[in-house]
Amino acid sequence: MKSGALGARTIDEGAMDEKSGMNFSEYMSLLSGNTDLLDKAKLEKKIASLEGERKSWGKGKRDSEFKLEAKTGELRNNTAVINAMTEDWNRFLSVVKTDKEGNRLNAVKEDGVSSSDEKVIGKRLQEIAKNATTGGLYNPVGELYGFPIKVVSERMLKEGLEFTDNRFVVEGNYKYTYNNGHLAMADPVAAARNFLNALEKIPSTIDQYKAKNEALERDIPQLQKIAGKVWKKEDELKQLKSELAALDRKIQLELAPPVPEVAEKENDGQEVKPDTEGVRNVPSQPTEDAPQIRSPANDRSPSGNFIADHIVIGRAGFVCKPKGIKM
Repeated sequence: MKSGALGARTIDEGAMDEKSGMNFSEYMSLLSGNTDLLDKAKLEKKIASLEGERKSWGKGKRDSEFKLEAKTGELRNNTAVINAMTEDWNRFLSVVKTDKEGNRLNAVKEDGVSSSDEKVIGKRLQEIAKNATTGGLYNPVGELYGFPIKVVSERMLKEGLEFTDNRFVVEGNYKYTYNNGHLAMADPVAAARNFLNALEKIPSTIDQYKAKNEALERDIPQLQKIAGKVWKKEDELKQLKSELAALDRKIQLELAPPVPEVAEKENDGQEVKPDTEGVRNVPSQPTEDAPQIRSPANDRSPSGNFIADHIVIGRAGFVCKPKGIKM
């Protein structure tokens, strides 16, 4: 059937269902034997297939563009974090003091405490950790090598119960914490060294961001390549749509009913009127009250037109009585 070589056209209703792959245009072409309808069905299938391919390709491209934008922004933010943390680390290295073995000294200072003993400072910090209520604000409690030390109270839920969680940070361009800002409550010396440990974690944090950027720098060029691609079958799809439109116009013209021609003729610029010579109008039967109007036809001579003498135009209810020879 699809090759147009069938001598007879038959339809098996049981063989045509939603799984047969035939659409309405193919059924119509099978019934009518018009190959244009079959060609139209083939074009529609190709167009539908290409449009589906373009839709999938477009979705993949949009996903790549979204990923590219997200990864580019992440790379930019990570780079800014690395620069800011590097500045804090260099500042710390420029002011930190060390002992004879090269170990960094914990020069923590606490507001209201004159002692430099780590144990004394640690106990005071533990008391703050138990009793502070800052209402979500970062309140300063001391400093380490010029970096402010602050405590913040946060409302937390644990097993359905609300409690206050006090966390400590040492502040530079970013807020740095050690043990998520929680002090060692069993050891005052360890509690006092919390902030030095937080600053010493800066290089490892920078390395984590650098590792993320290395992965991003590998992915971004691939995403840029995908996002910059153009679908190669766009011209083919436009050509098929143009062919379908032309074929559809052809089919519509073939199926349109013939338009009757207007019977108007012109001869030397004058309209030719139908010849009515020899046809006379028979006046309606006059009534007693209505005046009679005579026409020239009533005054014609006995040798009038023979055809006119033998044509009678009647109306509903009119009875023509035959005339014969009176005996």
